[in-house]
Amino acid sequence: MLNETIKILIVDDRPENLHAMQVTLASLGIEILTASSGNEALALMLRHEFALVLLDVQMPGMDGFETATLMQGNQATRDVPIIFVTAINKDQRHVFKGYETGAVDYLFKPLDADILLSKVKVFIKLHQAKLDAARIHQELLKTRNLESLGFLAGGIAHDFNNILAAIMGNIDLCLMKISPDDETYPLLEAVNKATSRATKLTQQLLTFARGGNPVMTIASISEVITASADFVLRGSKAACHYDFPSDLWSVEMDTGQISQVIQNLVINAIQAMPEGGIIDIRCQNVPNSDGTNTTLPPTDCVTVTIHDTGQGIPESLMNKIFDPYFTTKETGSGLGLALCHSIITKHGGKIMGVSKPEQGTSFMIALPAAKGKAEALDKSTAERILSTPKRTGRIMVMDDDEQIREMTKKMLSLFGYEVLLVKDGDEALSLYEKQQKAGRPVDLVIMDLTIPGGMGGKETMAKLRQITPSAKAIVASGYANDPIMAAYRDYGFLAGIHKPFQLTELRDIIDKTLQLHP
Repeated sequence: MLNETIKILIVDDRPENLHAMQVTLASLGIEILTASSGNEALALMLRHEFALVLLDVQMPGMDGFETATLMQGNQATRDVPIIFVTAINKDQRHVFKGYETGAVDYLFKPLDADILLSKVKVFIKLHQAKLDAARIHQELLKTRNLESLGFLAGGIAHDFNNILAAIMGNIDLCLMKISPDDETYPLLEAVNKATSRATKLTQQLLTFARGGNPVMTIASISEVITASADFVLRGSKAACHYDFPSDLWSVEMDTGQISQVIQNLVINAIQAMPEGGIIDIRCQNVPNSDGTNTTLPPTDCVTVTIHDTGQGIPESLMNKIFDPYFTTKETGSGLGLALCHSIITKHGGKIMGVSKPEQGTSFMIALPAAKGKAEALDKSTAERILSTPKRTGRIMVMDDDEQIREMTKKMLSLFGYEVLLVKDGDEALSLYEKQQKAGRPVDLVIMDLTIPGGMGGKETMAKLRQITPSAKAIVASGYANDPIMAAYRDYGFLAGIHKPFQLTELRDIIDKTLQLHP
């Protein structure tokens, strides 16, 4: 929503009167329109929304009373307050007639400038309050609709992730059983890549539905940038020029949320260049562990700069660009940059904008560099699985989806584990205790966070720790935005894994978890 300029209308047949009132009210910073007749005033009122009409009573042709009566008879103008202005007829009958035709007040000529200013200020404040109330009402409706849509999107993404988990897991298992020289091997790899692309769609749904704290993983910021920017560039006249150093540091981030930030900034750049142009995206490693550069987080950072060559943003507006609901677009919500600011802040980073008229706009993001490295993807799934020894141990898998249970069992069996399957928390607790009494304790439980109609991972974990305080468990979910996935240790879990997961991801997280102490 654009910041609305408040307008008032002055109606008087004498130019000198119009000019005098305009000069008096100029200091209010409002837009003042004038009309020299009742007909002209009515025409303007159908095209503009006014906070107040200052209406002269005595005018040739249609006088002020007739004009006010016609205003009151029109649904679009009947609620606009009218102050009558007159130099004669101060008697009570004349004044009462004015109030009967819709006036809220009277001013008598010659006008006292202070009285005129004070009365107009009152109606400006009332109109601003009306605009604010309407905006808040609309935003509440929008928020309610977004929450409902976000909940729906999250549910769809969860169900879709379960389907993808079964597909990806079984493809990985097939790749393990055939030689890379087999003619079906590249076909299966192609299906695997297509399925991986489908997971990005679910991540977009989850990003839309997402709220709360970021779910952090160490990842390559350059990969997130190119994937996000390329996605929103489709069908536009703009193109991106990327400049990434080969030794760019990794970043610990929520890839879905950072993707949303990049997409918002690139979309803004595209809209700033309707005729097309180049968007420059550059990354740098910036040492700052001593905190010398106070504009950056006090740690080593990766900076991302996104620059367009559009018309730019006026300097007077730059201090408002991250304010909620502030926008310079006719159809904008005013939430895009505010959301970007919120996400970057939650990542411990900073975001700032610089713009010059006719020279474009630059946004710079600074994110703390990660101590570890993003996982290398140079080996095939089969090579990485075959290069590791067999494991031993007993793992319980709790999931309401039979396909997920069976697929996960095949994966774990391939690693060498003994696998127990249960469909909900009640079964898990019962079997866990039974195994303990039989002297065959469970070494690790992988729990689905959400079990429709049954006991899910959160409640099951709480009860499991009552049975065995040292129990080890991994929480799994297709709802990557669930707060438990970001703070799983607060709920007793030692690790979390997002569906759909692949063989190597599952293997690595199990290895790490079994070495941890609750």
